[in-house]
Amino acid sequence: MSDQIDKETEYLLSIVNSVQYNKYRFKLMCGNDRYVFGIVSGSNFNEPAPFSKLMQYKTFYDTLRDLDYKIKISFFKAIEYAYSDELIDNFSIFRENTTIEMDTYYFIENAMFRTSSLWDILAQLYRLYYNLDIEPTKVYYNKLFNPDNNVNDQFKEKAREIYNYIKQEDDTNCEGEWKGNHTFVNGCRNKMTHRNSPNVGVMSDFDINLKVAPTYMLKRLIEDYGRVSMYISEILYKIEKDELKKFDM
Repeated sequence: MSDQIDKETEYLLSIVNSVQYNKYRFKLMCGNDRYVFGIVSGSNFNEPAPFSKLMQYKTFYDTLRDLDYKIKISFFKAIEYAYSDELIDNFSIFRENTTIEMDTYYFIENAMFRTSSLWDILAQLYRLYYNLDIEPTKVYYNKLFNPDNNVNDQFKEKAREIYNYIKQEDDTNCEGEWKGNHTFVNGCRNKMTHRNSPNVGVMSDFDINLKVAPTYMLKRLIEDYGRVSMYISEILYKIEKDELKKFDM
């Protein structure tokens, strides 16, 4: 059992630790230890001026780094608690949550809501890079990457790949990354937002729900985090390659 736990935690930590962001990315230096903090221009979001566009990239990137830092804190604590002897040996779907279970679910839920924001940032980066005619406040990743939507004609193949992932059918009887992770994670988040906590066992006319083991939730969530972080890394690479060369960065 110990070897299995070590293998699982090593796998999850490898995904979390593989995501890294350079704090100097998108900084436009203008002298020793000085850089452009920001710029505010017109409201034309379709064709922003070069410096304005760079600052928008920096805004999303700084937010991304902030989110990722907080997500990692939650993942590290959730893994520590979820794979502790106390929780592994005593977890029950029928018993009221213990203190360590409550703490574990807290960190999992914290990471879950913040990871959902990564998908929004991914969509915003695509909107900005491809100059899509969509108001920033009306960007929804489910719609943006839907291959039936003409708005993604410039990146149709990638949109189809991302959409196929977020709509993937559930399959945990497979090696490596489970299938349907995003659907599962999104369902848990929506349940917490609109109904009741998926981590509270209930049986009533309002809802019938059994608790899900924290280790199960962590694998699904961390794999979804790894997937969206990979997609973000890909678009950031394109941005650096095609946009930052304009500023000799």
